[in-house]
Amino acid sequence: MYKPILDKIKEYDYITIYRHQRPDGDCMFSALALYEFLKDNFKEKQIKIAGEDTYEIITKKHKISDSFARKSLAIVVDTSSVNRIDDIRATQAPFMIKIDHHPVVDNYGNLNFVDEKAAACAELLAVILMSEPFKPYFVSKKVCEYLYCGLITDTINFRTANTTYKTLEIAALLAKKGELRVSDLVEMLTDKDIDTFQKISKIRNYLKIDQKCGFIVLDKKDLIKLDMDGWDAKNQIDEIGKIKDLKIWLFAVDVNGKYDVSVRSKRGYIINGFCAKLGGGGHANAAGIKQISKNDLKWLISELVELSTKKPKIS
Repeated sequence: MYKPILDKIKEYDYITIYRHQRPDGDCMFSALALYEFLKDNFKEKQIKIAGEDTYEIITKKHKISDSFARKSLAIVVDTSSVNRIDDIRATQAPFMIKIDHHPVVDNYGNLNFVDEKAAACAELLAVILMSEPFKPYFVSKKVCEYLYCGLITDTINFRTANTTYKTLEIAALLAKKGELRVSDLVEMLTDKDIDTFQKISKIRNYLKIDQKCGFIVLDKKDLIKLDMDGWDAKNQIDEIGKIKDLKIWLFAVDVNGKYDVSVRSKRGYIINGFCAKLGGGGHANAAGIKQISKNDLKWLISELVELSTKKPKIS
């Protein structure tokens, strides 16, 4: 099933790994895992990671010339639609492979490998790199660490509704193969410094709850008071999800007069359809929208509050 990926890797002397704008942990760690795997096993090839945006503790990126982009195989990870790729030059590549776990928005690749049931792109990528066609190749400790970190970040330590026994099997396989110190990886990814911890404590004061829906909306003045940019603040959305009685939670930040929004929910409360109506999208229980008006934000919150009062649709 995954042999066509390997065939294309062998065919091209130049390979560029692409990812989505404002990468989360799963996106960044998946890109890094693939990069390390290719560097280990195809030393004669030139391999680079594209993208300007960085992710918290990971800032790795390469300078890529137009000529390099035009002649390299493009492998895009964790990106549902072509307009979210953090370097549009991916569309200039002679061949493009998409590896993703989001609901399909558009099949922009020449080859598309999408598993919507995978809890993380790292889960699907681990399956690929350990599949039969790839068995002759070396999977290093570093690759296993990156893939495990991708799993941790996208499942919030295996707490999300899309975490399955397959996710845990892959995690166990990575831990065994890489002889990973799992507790060290979790500590690295989840521990906060004092300054960040205190800022998170202040963010909690902005929480409002209506029915079984919680939401935080920060304008520019709020962000100045918190001494945080919108991206860093919105990344704390998982703090709201720790409240037992909430079924749905939302975090919105003012970015140049409009709002970037992240929405999360517990199993059975499907929220990506509401985001799609406003030009966003994502998973059933984790979705987002960029640059919506204050009126659209009010509508979204009212719809989510109403949804939170209903019985979950458990399948």
